[in-house]
Amino acid sequence: MRIAGAATLIAALATLAAGCGEKQFSAAGFVAAANGQGAELALGEQISSTDAGEPIMAVRFAAAGSERNPQLHTGQGSGSLIVAADAASAAAEFDRCEGSADLTCFRAANVVLEFEGMDAADRARVSGAVSALASDR
Repeated sequence: MRIAGAATLIAALATLAAGCGEKQFSAAGFVAAANGQGAELALGEQISSTDAGEPIMAVRFAAAGSERNPQLHTGQGSGSLIVAADAASAAAEFDRCEGSADLTCFRAANVVLEFEGMDAADRARVSGAVSALASDR
């Protein structure tokens, strides 16, 4: 009986250890989590895929109604969201994005956000949301 109890404990610890890796987001899961932190994102359709077959989704800023100041928001704010297979693939995609002079890039776990022509208010909101998700490990 004692051996069976030890085997059950070892199996439970192995299951816990397997679940202790870095977060993995789906596109919808990331947008929901980021919006929970104030990002105000809206997920669109899949627009392409990476060379590795990872989905690239359209993403834009959700209309926040009349509280958006038109002097601060230019009406732009669409981008793409890449759901990488793992954190290492996301890190490589983020490095590629960072190498582009005209993109603003964010990474959280296995997701990379890329925006062109992002205004300061949107950048601050997304940056805060991604930082909150990173500290939420």
